[in-house]
Amino acid sequence: MKQLLLFIFATINLGLSAQTEEYTGTYIFYVKAVKGEIIDYKLQLNSDKTFLYTSYINNNTNEYYTKGKGTWKIENKIIKFTTETSDLDKDHTLNFTGTTARVIKKSPRDTSDKVVPTSLQFYKSEIPTIANLKLLLKE
Repeated sequence: MKQLLLFIFATINLGLSAQTEEYTGTYIFYVKAVKGEIIDYKLQLNSDKTFLYTSYINNNTNEYYTKGKGTWKIENKIIKFTTETSDLDKDHTLNFTGTTARVIKKSPRDTSDKVVPTSLQFYKSEIPTIANLKLLLKE
C-alpha cells in the first residue's frame, strides 16, 4: 500500500513539474521607434513558481522603470499571479495580485505549416499597462 501511495504521489509531482516547465521562460515585448523611443517589457516565469517583471520606457525626454515580483500558479490553463506584501519594496512596486494570463502556442494536433510563435497574453489586471499585453517567448 505504501508503494502504491508513493507511486501516485511521484506521478502527480512529476506531472505538476512538467506542467510548470511548459510555461517557464522569458517573455518579452520590445519596440524601438524611428525617433528613438523605446518600450521594453520582460516577464520571467521561473520553475520555482516565482516571477519577475520589468518594464522600461524611454520617450527621449524621460525614462521610466517599473518592476514587480511574486508567485504564479496554473489553474485550468490560466496563469494566476500573486504579489504578497513582502514582495513589494522601493524597486518592486507593481502588485500583480488578480492578474491572469494564458500561454498561446501551436497545438500539437495542428499539422499545418502555420507558424504560431509561443506568447503570453494577459487578460485581466489592475495594472493598466499589463491588461491585454502580449509578450513573446524569448527563444
